[in-house]
Amino acid sequence: MLGPGRAHWQDLWPTTQIDPATGDVTWRGQALVRLVRPSQILPRGLPLITVVGSGPSLREQRIEAIAPHSAILCNGAALLAERVQPLAVVVEDERFVFRHHGMLSVLDKAIPLFLSAAALRAFADADAGAFAGRAVALIDNLQKPVGGLRRDLSGPAWQDIAVMRNDAGFSRDVDRGVVITGTVAFSALQLAIAARPARILLAGIDLSNDAAPRFYEGADKAPSGLTAGLTRILDGFILARAEAARQNIALDCASPVSALLQVGYSYSDTLESVPLPV
Repeated sequence: MLGPGRAHWQDLWPTTQIDPATGDVTWRGQALVRLVRPSQILPRGLPLITVVGSGPSLREQRIEAIAPHSAILCNGAALLAERVQPLAVVVEDERFVFRHHGMLSVLDKAIPLFLSAAALRAFADADAGAFAGRAVALIDNLQKPVGGLRRDLSGPAWQDIAVMRNDAGFSRDVDRGVVITGTVAFSALQLAIAARPARILLAGIDLSNDAAPRFYEGADKAPSGLTAGLTRILDGFILARAEAARQNIALDCASPVSALLQVGYSYSDTLESVPLPV
């Protein structure tokens, strides 16, 4: 038994190991990939970064209005890669990798990946060759770091790195890790704010209709835990809004049904469908 302080080590077990000092990843004893730091992937100071989730609202929106080379695609939003030419794709959930590896395997090698430890191991188990020639960064969990003990981020040693609100938190140093809340879009938002663009637009981040299929799903809908964890998720997004304001980053939400509109996020009609002329 690893105990509660080391239980997260199972994310890489039994096939994958990461050397935190060098970023070297081995899979079944063979070299797999050398990770780059998260801050090395996203260009700093862009005019716009669009964080794209996979909420049902995207079905009714103008995907083509997402500016090319501005998007961070989360999970199933990777399906939009050919249409929006993204900056990166972000995946945290190993179950998504197992369920939709075909969607991820066809991504152009020029598209960098941000992967949690569990998603990285699942990706390697599905196709270890997929990492060749691709930039990959680890989304480390600041509270449960790879190779380290579980941390309490509420102490004074972390006050300049992690901002906390109830059970949620926000990381100001994404190379050290992000604070996980229960939705990959929040991790992507921490990465986006770290790149200090002039503006961040949130698309497909509904947090209000998880009983409905995601925009890319049909009747075979994967389960969602958003409703159960919504209080913590919204607390995290409240922290992110305050941090964006502190850095003079404009932060808007393009989903007209998003729960974020109830906690102070401004609505943007950037992606609204335009009726055809009669």
